[in-house]
Amino acid sequence: MPSLWEDKDAIRELLAWYCFHFDAGRFDDWLNLFTEDGVFDVSGVGRFVGRTQLRAFLKNVPVANGVPTMKHCVMNDIVRVDGDEATAQSYVLVARHGERLELGVAGRYEDRLRRVDGQWRFMERKAFLDYMNR
Repeated sequence: MPSLWEDKDAIRELLAWYCFHFDAGRFDDWLNLFTEDGVFDVSGVGRFVGRTQLRAFLKNVPVANGVPTMKHCVMNDIVRVDGDEATAQSYVLVARHGERLELGVAGRYEDRLRRVDGQWRFMERKAFLDYMNR
């Protein structure tokens, strides 16, 4: 059984992999970070439940040459572990590339996580888009 610190480290890596997979357009890898019935709930955008709806969400992501035109930066994470379930909250900044580089979003994530076959996965990720550059 992993220690509390090992679990927290694995969860922090999950938060980072979310950004790296999404921003590189590795959407199958991104989908695998969620449980089969995983939820992605984005304020003002919608609630996507399960792999089919998560995949539908990805069709609206702006891309150039197959790669999203944004970079996610997650920070100030707080992780609490209770056996095979956990919660995390963190801030997120999203830089967007267009005619010029700009800060597109300043917000936060609230996550519910579950260990599945020894790997931490998102059961539910709520994204709050507190400030947006339109």
